[in-house]
Amino acid sequence: MTDQQPPQLPNTASRQAPINSAALDPDYIAMEGSGFSQILSHLLRKPMSVIYSFKHDDKSPVFVLLLVTLVCLAIFGFVVGMFSAGDQFNQLWVAPTKIIGGVLFSGLICLPSLYIFASLGGMNAKLKDVLGVMLTFITITSLLLVGFAPVVWLFSTSSNSAIFFGFLAITIWIVCLIFGLRVITRASRCMGGNTGGHLKLWIMIFILVTLQMTTTLRPIIGKSDNFFNLEEKHFFLGYWISIMDADNKKKQ
Repeated sequence: MTDQQPPQLPNTASRQAPINSAALDPDYIAMEGSGFSQILSHLLRKPMSVIYSFKHDDKSPVFVLLLVTLVCLAIFGFVVGMFSAGDQFNQLWVAPTKIIGGVLFSGLICLPSLYIFASLGGMNAKLKDVLGVMLTFITITSLLLVGFAPVVWLFSTSSNSAIFFGFLAITIWIVCLIFGLRVITRASRCMGGNTGGHLKLWIMIFILVTLQMTTTLRPIIGKSDNFFNLEEKHFFLGYWISIMDADNKKKQ
């Protein structure tokens, strides 16, 4: 009798199929076309395809995204500035300038921490890929802000309460930011990462940075004789509370 070798079991660990990113998110595929209208359509309908172009395509839509971001933030800032139009420093150009600078600067200073936190969370992405995720997220948020511009215009022309109008603008910003930030968590899953504590902590930090930027770049809403009001340093919550206290004292 001959010795019979036991059947060899397949090594499932070594032969495990790679994760299909498209199966995790069906929108994580190449864009259909590269024109301006196609990119804008994909931003609103399939944002993961825009992020796919940063990671897999040689030509990424950086300039288109920057152009859309600048135009959208300028429109939203112009509408916000209509609340205080006619001051010594005309807010019709001051508010758009500060909003554009504040949003882009917030994204720039938070980009290194996003790259580090995403890498710690298992996201397989280079710095340019993370830059594409950040830019896509900011562009989508800017588009959402333009969608609320008619609402902001209505209150900018019919309300004289800077506190109420400021609260409205901040609320709209946070709502748009929350929806825009979903792009980052989806991108993390597509690139092999998770959406656990690392990204959640970064999201909280980014929201705090943008809220603090509203105080750092003040005044964006209201009257002032100076382009910047940097005599005193404030945490944004403390500054808002002091403004409300001052308003209550005027009414008494």
